Amino acid sequence: MQRETPRSDGDYEVRFFESGDRQAYLALYDEVLSGGTERWFEWKYADNPYVDHVPIVVAVADGQLVGAKSAVGFEVGREGTRLAALQPADTMVHPNYRRQGIYSRMTEHMKAEYADREQALFFNYPNEATLAGSLKHGWEHVGSVTTRYRIRDPAAFAGAEFGPLDGALEAAGRAAAEAVLGNRPSGRGVLGRRFSGDDADELTVRRHRRVPVETLAGLYHRRIPDQFHVVRDERYLDWRYGNPDWEYTAYTTQRAGHPVCGAVVGRGQNAGVEEASLADLLPFGGPPSEGEDEGDADSGGPAATAALLERVLADYRGVDVVTAADGAVSGGTLPSYGFLPDTEPPLSWVSSPRNLVAYPLDDSLDRERLADPDEWLLGLSDRDTR
Repeated sequence: MQRETPRSDGDYEVRFFESGDRQAYLALYDEVLSGGTERWFEWKYADNPYVDHVPIVVAVADGQLVGAKSAVGFEVGREGTRLAALQPADTMVHPNYRRQGIYSRMTEHMKAEYADREQALFFNYPNEATLAGSLKHGWEHVGSVTTRYRIRDPAAFAGAEFGPLDGALEAAGRAAAEAVLGNRPSGRGVLGRRFSGDDADELTVRRHRRVPVETLAGLYHRRIPDQFHVVRDERYLDWRYGNPDWEYTAYTTQRAGHPVCGAVVGRGQNAGVEEASLADLLPFGGPPSEGEDEGDADSGGPAATAALLERVLADYRGVDVVTAADGAVSGGTLPSYGFLPDTEPPLSWVSSPRNLVAYPLDDSLDRERLADPDEWLLGLSDRDTR
């Protein structure tokens, strides 16, 4: 990779990451964001298969690394075309050096660095506090990103991500329980729900100790969306679920021995809360119904997704919360299982929603289309590195 000339501004220098910066980067990460290990850095940045370098911009002052703006490489698909993309992440400035324009300088430096490279766009997820900064630097606001939470133990959230508003969280726990109870007909199903569809008796759910990369990639290719989305090929799946900070388990629903749909669930600590994250569900939009693929023995319809979700919730009934991306499961399936959105009460009282923003690096990309929320289809695995 060709090195650019370091750019200075006042008493600090903004430049591209160098190999000798790693320990200082990890120390700053631990102080500002908490955590960050050698294994995590290797996986997320050094060994990312979509870039041939470490895509981090740093700020140096008084001989110390005092700021960093990182980016994670992805490949984004759209109408059969694949685009190299970067997701800015882990932006941090040392408390003693804030309000000096370091964030803005690092952002502009990153934009300039990738203006003439192969990457076609940035996309990322600022919260309400940092959204204004993204818009100031030219990002398009696509819209709010809804996460759904199925809360088992509201007390676990006290002082954590949602803050100390126990009353609202208790209301969320009650609402989740009422949703499950109110949608529980008699009949089969781990949670008391009856699957719909004539082929429900033929469905089996298998749990995989290792992520079946080839199988899930095959499910992705069965229904590739036209919208902007992160490509789920074998390269992505093999890298993405190597995150050393989370434990991953995969599931597939099968009909007559054929995989119908699949999921990857990550388990780990998130702000002190034990979380199971429905990181991926493939194919996008769920498996086709019987009528959609005439004579296809692999089709399973909504019952296949319901069977998979039942198994996941049964296996993770002991965690504090199960999370899923809104729209990851079609129809009203998630709400009927007690998954509540963070954009509506009671969770909206105690949460700060994330936003999807995007910035085109390729002039051929239509900004209007890039800013249309209907043109994006993303999951939890695309939002961060859970």
